[in-house]
Amino acid sequence: MLLTLGALLVSCSTLAQAAAKHNIPSYIQICKRNDPHLEDCILDSVEKLRPKLKTGIPELDVPGLEPLVLPVVDVSRGTGVRARGTNVTVRGASNFKVTNLKADLNNTKFYIGIKIPFLTFDAQYEVNARILVVPVKGKGPIKANATDVEGNAVLKGRKISRDGDTYVDFTELKLDLDISNYNVHLDNLFNGNKELGDAVNLALNDNKREFMEALRPVVERIVSDVLLDIAKKVTKNFTYDELFPLN
Repeated sequence: MLLTLGALLVSCSTLAQAAAKHNIPSYIQICKRNDPHLEDCILDSVEKLRPKLKTGIPELDVPGLEPLVLPVVDVSRGTGVRARGTNVTVRGASNFKVTNLKADLNNTKFYIGIKIPFLTFDAQYEVNARILVVPVKGKGPIKANATDVEGNAVLKGRKISRDGDTYVDFTELKLDLDISNYNVHLDNLFNGNKELGDAVNLALNDNKREFMEALRPVVERIVSDVLLDIAKKVTKNFTYDELFPLN
């Protein structure tokens, strides 16, 4: 989800930069805001940009999506969950598929559906918590994968005036995520106690729906915060007319 919204916004900002320089690369597709098929144009633009988004666009300071690395991810929920992941490396995100898109430019709202077939995660974890009824304690490497990740998001913003120009300022992002299936393995639980470690890993994988429901609000909040930050950074340097040209 994060990657799709980021990709859509990168597409718009990339188009603006290229158009301003009157030097449009072959991988750029311009989408005008008065196009009756605006959503189709944006989706087509993202598809054409996919190879560039995977490896990165250095000339436009756009990093690659493979892999996506998050230096630190903190998870906290009530008094039951306290965990930290470092060097979180995500692979497979560039294979995202936009399942639906609606752009309401008049009200500065975007409705986006996403599906990612398969993701893998590698990180270093530190946790001392009770998740569901399972005590989880340890520090070490974690490996996980997820299949059929789906999500829907509503990105809301407003038009603001700055130095005589109109800009888009995104103010809120609501996200609903669903993960069909996952597998996870934490090494070095309970200081390397194999019996306890195997039992916890088995419990986490045998109670997938309950485990995801427990952690979903935390994951949605983290992803929404990152998404909103990306959206704000992308749009703050470009006027509304640059992001969404009329002609």
